[in-house]
Amino acid sequence: MSSNALQNTIVLLIGFAGTGKYTIGRELCERTGARLVDNHLINNPIFQVVNADGVTPLPAGVWDKVKEIRATVYQAISELSPPEMGFVFTMELRQSNPLDLLAFQDLELLAVARQSRFVPIRLICGVEELCRRVVDPERVAMLKEISPELARKKMAEDSVLNVPHPNQRTLDVTKRSASGSVDAILDEVSSIALVSNGS
Repeated sequence: MSSNALQNTIVLLIGFAGTGKYTIGRELCERTGARLVDNHLINNPIFQVVNADGVTPLPAGVWDKVKEIRATVYQAISELSPPEMGFVFTMELRQSNPLDLLAFQDLELLAVARQSRFVPIRLICGVEELCRRVVDPERVAMLKEISPELARKKMAEDSVLNVPHPNQRTLDVTKRSASGSVDAILDEVSSIALVSNGS
């Protein structure tokens, strides 16, 4: 796949904690030259100062602070990033949370403002595989959620956000390697036209 496969494109990887969003996103960027904006790039400045451990519930008010950081990052992308630059975002967005839909819409608006192709990818993973992945020791260092009990509870009670967007795709990654997932995502992106800029 050429290095400009994600030129002027925003890919959003959506999935439960432990699905593999960061791993897939990192390889996707390595192969295309896009920039990775992992949710923990935005979350962790706040998580660090509240002593997040991946198991204990976070204090009230954390997400308001995270939202402020995210807005600043979006503003920088909108105002300062080269127009041809591609981005891969990762987020845990859940169907039951109205704020998660707003987070999706905020990123969609960023894509519109940049006249970028916007491709949301829902990453789905079987519950047993998810519980196996979520306890990976590397997740601890990144202040990520590491509780298989919480992962199982979320999957039983909720689902990955599903928005009726024409470019949205769903990919089951239960038995896929990160490389295989990236191959599938790049195939899907290549089938979606770039945004016309009117020229």
